[in-house]
Amino acid sequence: MNQPVFLFPGHGGYLPGGLREFTDDFAGLPSVLERINAASSAAGGPGIADLLTDRTAPTLRSLVDDDPGRLHLAMFATEMCVHDIYTRCWGLSPALLMGHGFGEFAALVAAGCLSLEDGVRLVVARDEALRKSGAPKGGMVELRTGRQRAGLLLEGLAGHGGVLAVDNGADQVVVSGPSETLRRLKDLAAATNVEATELHVPYPFHNAMLDEAASLFAAVVDTVTCHAPRTPVHSPVLGRRVERPADVRAVLARHLVSPVGFLDALRTLSAQGHHIYVECGAKAVLTNLVRSAQAEEPRVLTGVA
Repeated sequence: MNQPVFLFPGHGGYLPGGLREFTDDFAGLPSVLERINAASSAAGGPGIADLLTDRTAPTLRSLVDDDPGRLHLAMFATEMCVHDIYTRCWGLSPALLMGHGFGEFAALVAAGCLSLEDGVRLVVARDEALRKSGAPKGGMVELRTGRQRAGLLLEGLAGHGGVLAVDNGADQVVVSGPSETLRRLKDLAAATNVEATELHVPYPFHNAMLDEAASLFAAVVDTVTCHAPRTPVHSPVLGRRVERPADVRAVLARHLVSPVGFLDALRTLSAQGHHIYVECGAKAVLTNLVRSAQAEEPRVLTGVA
């Protein structure tokens, strides 16, 4: 297939001022940011244009600590702006769209399943649900191993809330859980020579620990108009294509607590003949995962920065 797959990263796709050079060069891009800022204001959310256009804007780490809601909207806005650059300004036409974790929100908007304004409203509502739920303390740890070995490590922590949250590749998975469980996991990993890195994230995503937040958010999802995608979408949360409005709602409502099967999704796309990938983000987050997962060397475009 000659048309690319557009990939939308989740956490990690933010770069301070990452779109600065594009705000002057591409007509219409500022209007995308203006629409997002206006929709966020209407929903009681933050303004984020300066985060994308000012190289001295706060870092990802500082936003995780001080204002995760603003970070999440900035990530969503980056992906929508880069998608606009690729399609309207560069003339690229995707064969398929796929988001990773929170990136599924942007993929669904890009596919026409949601309006841009409703997408913003949901991003704002998602963070409100996380705040209101009083989500328990926890986080995520990346393990440089595959899911089978990670599963053996988790067996030693059974009943303590640790779960395999993200399967990125044959040698990279992410575990989500309470802080103490993750501390013990890192100790177990060190004892078995598995590299473990704590991720700087505000919540233990893709874990039943966020059930209350997911329930609060699902109530908002039920108020939004959803459509079948105009461009095909493959969801790593569903493990299949998004085909109906009910699928759109399922992705949105379940993403906080459901695991992300990104490796299986990439293998499925490879088997279907997809070998060209474009990352709709400010930097390369997903393209290395694509290279490691596909037997045939893929062609990739790795973000705009």
